[in-house]
Amino acid sequence: MKVAVTGGAGFIGHNLVMRLLYEGHEVVVLDNFSTGDLQLLLVNGNIPKGLHVYECDIVNSPFPDIEIDVLVHLAAPVSVPESLENPEKYRSGILVGSKRAFNWARSNGAKHIIAASTAAIYGDNEEVPLHEDMIPDPMSPYAEYKLMMEEELAEFNTHQLNCVALRFFNVFGEGQRATGGYVSVVPIFLKQYNAYKPITVTGDGQQTRDFIYVGDICRAIMSAMEQEWQSDMPIYNVGSGVETKVYDLAEALGGEIKFIEARDEPKRSLADISSIEEELEWSPEVSVLDWLMKQK
Repeated sequence: MKVAVTGGAGFIGHNLVMRLLYEGHEVVVLDNFSTGDLQLLLVNGNIPKGLHVYECDIVNSPFPDIEIDVLVHLAAPVSVPESLENPEKYRSGILVGSKRAFNWARSNGAKHIIAASTAAIYGDNEEVPLHEDMIPDPMSPYAEYKLMMEEELAEFNTHQLNCVALRFFNVFGEGQRATGGYVSVVPIFLKQYNAYKPITVTGDGQQTRDFIYVGDICRAIMSAMEQEWQSDMPIYNVGSGVETKVYDLAEALGGEIKFIEARDEPKRSLADISSIEEELEWSPEVSVLDWLMKQK
């Protein structure tokens, strides 16, 4: 199949692109390279066979005039704190950009759209595990606009265009940035550990997250590409189904732990992944603590 990936030079995107190429798909990357890195897509310094890369800002650039079979929509600004400071950037980057990408895909022959949403739409809900039919309670413009993106995508869902939304929990893995913009706790801790610096834990570190390996995310996306059409657009949590304390990540690495000021964030996060396990026959394979120990 010919698969277009918005944000294909980003953390999740480049991992997915390489997997798609390995599986024999033709891949089109659309990325504005604001946070993505072309180097992540190169093999021995060259763009690999079967990959086409377009510098394209989904908010205001013209899209390439090409036919595609599948759109995987990953491109979006991703920082909750920044969305509070600059909500217009997030309205534009998520709502405007997504609608343009969906329209482009529909007009250019796509039969499937898989779009990345977020666990942030659940807000600070301590009734865990979090399942897809819970009432959303977004705490930031980022989460609010992602929820609105899901609703927009559902409008595109027809027999001719099979649409699926995936709510990613806390993604970790190879190629994740440790600087600039939104940075996840896993690469922050690894960078501090490797620099022989104290590992900084916010609050008391007892807040929990559901960490999901980027390779497992890629497998979930590829499983969703095979999803049979449903009149009610499927929405799936993509997590590990395991609740991990932030403090436990720091302790697993060892060394000095420094506690810093707590911030306004959900206290607990844990995905109910029974729907994706049953309907897409997908399950996570890599544990965050096991992976972290191998990075030491």
